[in-house]
Parts: sequence; structure tokens; C-alpha cells
Amino acid sequence: MSLAFATPQNDAVEPAIGLDTEMAVSETWRAKSGVGLLGETIRLRIAGNPRGRKILVLGGISAGREICGSKGWWKELAGQSRALNTEECLIIGVDYPPLQADQPVELCTEDFARLVHQALRGVGIERVDALIGMSFGGMIGLAYARLYPEAVGRLALLCAAHRASPMASAWRLIQRQILELARDAGDPERGVAIARQLAITTYRAPEEFDSRFNEGSGDDLASYLGHQGAKYARTMPSGRYQTLSSAINAHEERPEDITVPTFVVGADTDRLVPASLCRELAERLPNCLGFEEIQSVYGHDSFLKETEILDPLIRKFVSL
Repeated sequence: MSLAFATPQNDAVEPAIGLDTEMAVSETWRAKSGVGLLGETIRLRIAGNPRGRKILVLGGISAGREICGSKGWWKELAGQSRALNTEECLIIGVDYPPLQADQPVELCTEDFARLVHQALRGVGIERVDALIGMSFGGMIGLAYARLYPEAVGRLALLCAAHRASPMASAWRLIQRQILELARDAGDPERGVAIARQLAITTYRAPEEFDSRFNEGSGDDLASYLGHQGAKYARTMPSGRYQTLSSAINAHEERPEDITVPTFVVGADTDRLVPASLCRELAERLPNCLGFEEIQSVYGHDSFLKETEILDPLIRKFVSL
């Protein structure tokens, strides 16, 4: 079960600064479900100091390989002189396959961990000093640490846990039903837009919506949700959305099986991954580096929005 490479970068002695690599998934690769990913690719972006500590950063289902830089989804925490300092570290980002799926594919977080690991080996990275996983990326990180404990020095999980909560699973199930209904009606893009609007209401905390959309606030709720849905529908195929959502609901790991030193962060207003679930994970890990529950009005999106709170935590984790 290996990756076939579309570029010659797998022969490099050391990773290069600003490397973008796209690799075709081998026709012989199979997920745990038995399905293949023929015609699909996995993409990496590697930026920073090639001789520095190697940091693999995995974000949520909307994140990709562009971690730092002007368009980076974590640019406030990753970049020159940031908590993840590109002058001292090599930052690795990933685009999760499938990239262009009109129909859902049955994949699990372990499948994504296997794909990421093989892609890293393909560009000459046998081991990362740290893996930072947020939301869906944290779930993949747990599977990665269980499968390849020798290939990761330590693990940080932000708003991610060892299993999905029943309420969050219910919200995602409704979103997938919207996607299926819209596909059957011949308008999959509209389904993505509506499902995304529902998802946005679960990412943020009620307190943030109260302060932002109360009468006289100047912000219009319908316009905000409509904009977020339409923007997402332009880049997220319906089948890919459903594939990633299903993988989250199916996710389950035994914390006791994770021997890699792990630091856990939860947010007090997170309804998708409740802080209580993050705390349970931390308590059951055999090698927990610590647990932090941060206070935020941003709910599950705290790992994106609370940069001032997370900055010292990430700096401390990286320097361990």
C-alpha cells in the first residue's frame, strides 16, 4: 500500500523551503472499508527552515496545506517570529483527499493518517518532532500517533478528542442529509451552501452570535450565513464534504493506546468537541503533557480565533 509520486521530490536528501508536492494515490491503495482512491492526489506544502524542528500541522475539514503566509489559515500563529517560527521550524501542511469527489467515499481518520504518513516519507520526512492537530486534524493526529509512535515526537490536540460527541454527530448527520437531498435534486452546490450555514451555527458559541447579531449591532444574520455558505460551496464538492463529515462521526480511538507525549486544549464554549470530552481524553492518556481549558466566546472556532491565548501555549509546547 504505497503512494505513486507525480513529482521527483521523493528523491530529495532533505525537505526544501516552500516545497509544494502533489502525489497520486496508488491504484493498489485501499482504505479500511476496502475502497480505493484511484485518480486522487494528496498535496503537501513545506515551508520554513529545512534544518529546523519538523512540525506537522493538521487543521479542520476546511483547512489545507497553506498554514502560513498571507493566505495561511493559521498565519497569526505560524510564520516568521510567530509561535511556530519558520526561521526555526519546518512547517508541513496537507490537503486532505479526496479533493474532487462528487460522491462520498467511505474513509476513516486512520485512512487519512496512513496517507499523510506515506506522503511524508515520500518527501524524505521519516519523523516529525511534533504534530499539532485541530478539530478533524486532531482526530487524524491521534490515529497517526497510534499507528506510527516512532514517527512523531509529541502531539498537541486543540478542540479534538478520541471520539465524536452524540450531539455533534447528530448535527453532522443532518448536514449530510441536506447534501444527499440536494444532490438528488440536481443542485449539489446549493446543498453544500445550506449544510455549511448549519455547520457555522455549531462552530461558534451562542454568546458570540448574541453579541454580533443583536438588534442594533449592524450585522445581518441572514447575509452572514448566506455569504459563508456560498463561499464554501465554491471550493468544497458535495461528495468530499460528506466524506469528511462521515469520517468524523466514525472516529474513535482508545486514549490508552496513545503512548506519544500529548498536550490537550479544549474550549469552555465548544459544543462540537466539549471541553469535558477533551478532559476525559487527557485523563486517560498514559503520557499526557497537560490539559488546558481556555475561555472563549468563539466555541469550536477558538483554535482559529483565540490567537493571543494560544500563542504562549504553542510556544511552550514547541520548546519542550
